[in-house]
Amino acid sequence: MNTILWLHGFPLTNAIFVKQLAIAGVEHVMPELPPLESMDDYARFAIGQLDLRGIEKATFAGLSMGGYICFAALRLFPERVSGLILVDTRETADTADGRKGRFEMIEKAEKEGVAPIAEAMLPKMLTPAAPPELRQFVRDVMMSTSREFVIAALRAMAARPDSSSLLPTIRVPTLVVVGEEDPITPPKDAERMASTIPNAKLVKLARAAHLSNVERATEFNAAVTQFQT
Repeated sequence: MNTILWLHGFPLTNAIFVKQLAIAGVEHVMPELPPLESMDDYARFAIGQLDLRGIEKATFAGLSMGGYICFAALRLFPERVSGLILVDTRETADTADGRKGRFEMIEKAEKEGVAPIAEAMLPKMLTPAAPPELRQFVRDVMMSTSREFVIAALRAMAARPDSSSLLPTIRVPTLVVVGEEDPITPPKDAERMASTIPNAKLVKLARAAHLSNVERATEFNAAVTQFQT
């Protein structure tokens, strides 16, 4: 049975993948990411999760920041990656303005905690048409993250390397998924990755923003199921 290792984004927890447990025929590993210093450290943590379970290879599925971890794992442990599912993410490093924004968020989190970060991110996670209960679910997930993880993740993302040169070397089956209304990593990012990774498949989900796996879970799960078969 194939294993999918689900790596969540920021400022989130592994609860953001609860709807993916409906995907049948695979073993799901959904670790909670701890506060670590770099994407390489997160990649080592991910491999450690497989080692704990005696799993030699897995499909690495990364949402947003989780995608950055996937690229780090490919650089450090290519023999452990049997496939890739890149969800609402990008391969490029932060711009200077992007890094500046990360450190402003770190300062805010240090002074005020997770709440202002969660409230600022929520409008980007879901489309305006998302039902109130889904919006509350995502807010609750973000509010359950620790200040330590939020700060560590921001620092790690700000320092992450550009992975553009890695894409043409990828030889494992790859699925790239993006919400058509994602304002954080818009469809152009997914299109660029899918056109650069050999034989990658691109799926754009209508009426979905940054959390396409949550907002369009049925369509997302169908795409992953088809990819796995």
